[in-house]
Amino acid sequence: MKRITSIQNLRRRFVFFIQVLLCIVFIFSSINARSQNEMLTVISNDKGAPPELKLSDLKSIFLGEKQRWHNGNKISIALMKTSTPAGAYICQKIYDMSSDELKKFWLALVFEGKADAPEFFNTTSELESFVAENPGAIGIIDQPPASADTRIVLIDGKKML
Repeated sequence: MKRITSIQNLRRRFVFFIQVLLCIVFIFSSINARSQNEMLTVISNDKGAPPELKLSDLKSIFLGEKQRWHNGNKISIALMKTSTPAGAYICQKIYDMSSDELKKFWLALVFEGKADAPEFFNTTSELESFVAENPGAIGIIDQPPASADTRIVLIDGKKML
């Protein structure tokens, strides 16, 4: 009888531990999702993008509708891979599409010859390096830029989307 009671106590403790663990995971995942919502930053190469854009102009650029900057430089779009949390969030926020829909969208534009495909990156530092090294490049990252070789493009007067 004593053994059954101790097994029941162990089972209750285990269930309680699992519940606490699930609560902690839920809290951290919601904090992470909330921080992503607040931290999209548009960066560009010094040669090309203006220091400020309207959100509608930014979307036009990232939809491949605008191909060149006012100074004549070709626009090069840099995005995080859609398999990354930042890339998936950018799909929703900028494109209002799922990751798969975004891939199909760009495949169609490239196949039709309407636009060049964006460059996709695994890490923010790779994306920042690409933008810094390519005149006309513009990208979106989920944190303030670490590189002094890029500049933040204000969107509707704000540093963050």
